[in-house]
Amino acid sequence: MKPFAVQIEEIREAIDIRLENYKEAIEKYHSERARIRDKYFHEGFREDIAGQKAEDETEKIKQKVEAIDKELDKMLTVLLNIDPDKIKEEKAKIASRYAPQERVIAADDRTKGVLIVEDATLMREVISNILVSNKIKIAGEAENGKVAVEKYKELMPELVIMDIDMPQMDGMEALKAIKEFDPSAKVVMCSQVSKQSTVDEAIRLGALNFIAKPFKADRVLSIVKQILGLK
Repeated sequence: MKPFAVQIEEIREAIDIRLENYKEAIEKYHSERARIRDKYFHEGFREDIAGQKAEDETEKIKQKVEAIDKELDKMLTVLLNIDPDKIKEEKAKIASRYAPQERVIAADDRTKGVLIVEDATLMREVISNILVSNKIKIAGEAENGKVAVEKYKELMPELVIMDIDMPQMDGMEALKAIKEFDPSAKVVMCSQVSKQSTVDEAIRLGALNFIAKPFKADRVLSIVKQILGLK
């Protein structure tokens, strides 16, 4: 029988090798899924449909990831049987190295100001005038959800004020896409329809607040200043 120390070392080496395979498979899965999703999205498919198509077309890569994951579990079980005190250490190592990482955008990488998303030109002007008159910068404007997602990725604004009812892609769909791209995105939704169920859904999807139309300058400023940390 091999010495205890040798058994531990061999299993650790095997785990390290499979961890590298696991990392490569995970990276390939996420990058390929994102590429396919963006391709279908730019071809005009809805975000949820594009996402489902990407999920379907990357199923084989996902299965490979799951197969490697099972192998790792078996190796860790063997390690547990040899040295129970080491299993927590190895599991913690895997969790810290390969746990999903949220996109973190540094403050310096963001465009100062607010991205205004509203299909009505007049409404965009109303919001812009409220903000500019109080020395709050406008990062950009978008006339629908699809353009909003593209502008967000390009500008990385500090805050988004977005209407719900818009052509091509509505505000709820755009909110999902923006939060998927940048979980730390700050978004405030607005609409003439302010049913509690609508507000609840927007908050559930990641919106920080909700502004009902017609806009009241004090309400808009209060929310924007609070989110941006302005006095």
